[in-house]
Amino acid sequence: MPCLARCVLALLLATAALAVPATATAGDEDPLNFIAFSTDFDSKCVERRGVMIYIANTHPSRTMKLVLERWYMDNRTADRGRSLLKPGVEPEPLGCSNIEGGKQEWKVLKSEWAD
Repeated sequence: MPCLARCVLALLLATAALAVPATATAGDEDPLNFIAFSTDFDSKCVERRGVMIYIANTHPSRTMKLVLERWYMDNRTADRGRSLLKPGVEPEPLGCSNIEGGKQEWKVLKSEWAD
C-alpha cells in the first residue's frame, strides 16, 4: 500500500475512534467520587473554636444515599447518620468541627446511588 493511502487510512481510523462516545468506567460513577466535604464559619461553632462541617453531592444529576459515622477526638462513636443528598442543592450541615474541647469529624461508612 502506498504511503499516501496508509496515511489516509490511519487518519480515517483515528477520526472514527474520536467519533465513538467514551464509555464511563465503574470508578467514574462511584458515589464516593462525588462527595464533597466543606467548612464555613457559623457563630455557634466559632464560639467553640471550630467551623461548621458540610457535605454535598457534586454529581450533576444523580441522588445518593449515605451512611456517615461520627468521630470524636479520633474515636469512632456509636452515632450513625443517614443522608439523602440530591444534586444541585445546598450542602448539608453535619456539625461543628470542635465541641467540648475536642475534634469532631464524619466519615463515609457507606454510599450508593438512590436512583
